[in-house]
Amino acid sequence: MMGCSNPHPHGQAWSLSQVPQIPSTELTNLKEYAQQSTGELSEAPTGPNGKRCLLCDYAHLEAGQGERVVLQNEDWIALVPWWAVWPFEILLLPYKRHIPSLLELTQEESASLAQILSGVAIKYDNLFRTSFAYSMGIHQRPVPPKNNSVGEGDIAHLHFHFDPPLLRSATVRKFLVGFELMSEPQRDLTAEQAAQRLRDCADVHYLEEGK
Repeated sequence: MMGCSNPHPHGQAWSLSQVPQIPSTELTNLKEYAQQSTGELSEAPTGPNGKRCLLCDYAHLEAGQGERVVLQNEDWIALVPWWAVWPFEILLLPYKRHIPSLLELTQEESASLAQILSGVAIKYDNLFRTSFAYSMGIHQRPVPPKNNSVGEGDIAHLHFHFDPPLLRSATVRKFLVGFELMSEPQRDLTAEQAAQRLRDCADVHYLEEGK
């Protein structure tokens, strides 16, 4: 089972000579958005040099609407993005300020990140009352800044992707096959439906109930 083949917390750290395709595409879109945005009035935080940040604006929009938000605290927001492919996919990102990487987190932001990561994991496990499988990836600034200077990598906005395969129960998972594999993914439920089901899950882990 994806993300649960070895049932204990485990992870991988990759170091490459170039930025892989998915985060590279994200960085390109972030740069283009910053260059093309006209600086219209918005309460969302901005990126380097006061330019608009695509993910700052997106997080601000979702926080205001609320229907796709699963969890939110003083620094972070966990939501089901409208483009979600996996049934209960989550995007977790800071929404109060532009943060390029984990290196830029304050102590308070690190603590609130730990809190919301725990909350997401509990919601997932409670959904089907099982050790919920998922793959989580961190996308951030490709390399640390030199001499504390602002570089083009600072347009990156730190965020976490959660891609879980479970669809209808602890044993029924989603497979990308046929049309979805050869043409384009199909949604088994809307982002709003997925977010609502996760929000409805208890904040206390099901194994801790009654203790």
